[in-house]
Amino acid sequence: MSREKIGAVASAKVWRGQTLRDRSAERRAVLLDVGGKLLGSGGSAAVTMRAVCRDAQLSPRYFYESFASREDLVVAVYNQVEERLLEHIMTGRTDRPSTLRELLLRCADFFEADPRRARILLREPLGDDTLRKHSFSRTPAFVTALIPVLGPQLDELLADAPERIQILSTALGGALVALYLDWADGRLNVSRETIADAAADIVTGMTGLGAR
Repeated sequence: MSREKIGAVASAKVWRGQTLRDRSAERRAVLLDVGGKLLGSGGSAAVTMRAVCRDAQLSPRYFYESFASREDLVVAVYNQVEERLLEHIMTGRTDRPSTLRELLLRCADFFEADPRRARILLREPLGDDTLRKHSFSRTPAFVTALIPVLGPQLDELLADAPERIQILSTALGGALVALYLDWADGRLNVSRETIADAAADIVTGMTGLGAR
């Protein structure tokens, strides 16, 4: 029997109602959850293999079953929170946001609901080399989320000059990260509505497109 078949048979074995693959996925979810709590509360330096295994009550063997290194875990946590943010702002509790301000207000809601999210997505990439490089490569996702509410003008602008998406992403990302981070940290003592208004002004000012 080939290695592939042996692996498939092993993964299909059931123990207490779960296959080996199910249990592996469950352990990975636990490690991600613990990694998120450590990263969001203590920063990148708090996410060590030993700390994660201790809090997850799993052995190093199971850590390396899911992640090649603690850097891989940190990136996976970042990706998970980013995916949740995009899901929140693009679907939310109702329909897709119809205005720029509504989308940016949902960003504020997301960070206000759990300040650890702001640390993971906004603060840690400023000081951690792994997350800084990774978040830079992911920045266009935010502009992609803005395109539907900014209308066809922005879509046409980027179609005519596709290289501008990275420039625009960097400029918008820097300004919005600073704004939301100062607000999440309490340095801007204003309402989430005020933050959404300011963020909308930044976006429309930098793109030169549309109203809120």
